[in-house]
Amino acid sequence: MLAKLISKFTQQNDQQAFTDIVKACQSDLRGYCRRLTAGDFALADDIAQESLIIAYQQLGNLKNINAFKTWLYRIAYRNFLNQIAKIKERPSANEQQVEIASQDNSENEKLVMQLMQYLSEEQRAVITLNLTLGYGQQEISSILDMPLGTVKSHCKRGKDKLLTIGEQIQRGAA
Repeated sequence: MLAKLISKFTQQNDQQAFTDIVKACQSDLRGYCRRLTAGDFALADDIAQESLIIAYQQLGNLKNINAFKTWLYRIAYRNFLNQIAKIKERPSANEQQVEIASQDNSENEKLVMQLMQYLSEEQRAVITLNLTLGYGQQEISSILDMPLGTVKSHCKRGKDKLLTIGEQIQRGAA
């Protein structure tokens, strides 16, 4: 279905086809970006929107239309890294805290966003692609343009860190 829409857009410049592509991918893309940003919904939405704009502009250059989603996640990850670099350059960036938006999210989703703050940017990307979106480590290596060994390290360290924090929370709550 997605491949058909992409073909229609690239071959006929059908704007409705791109609108349908956005509808098909937007929710997953925003969720990915929200986890990357550890719950900073405004930043996540900016990254997702910028990623879709880039996809719109460069979709004709995509050689394998079946890899559209992984390509889109790669674009989003690069946008995320660029945004983080800009934030780190600001003098007051260390004083800023990420607030969890009080929208209609479940308590579990809020907890996940809070936990993601404890991971590095790379760990967030790897963990989200693996556990949330179901990509294998080889696919993640391709999406993030990282060596497979690095992906495995980020995945292991990220999971270990989340388990440690989870145990600390349980001990504190008991």
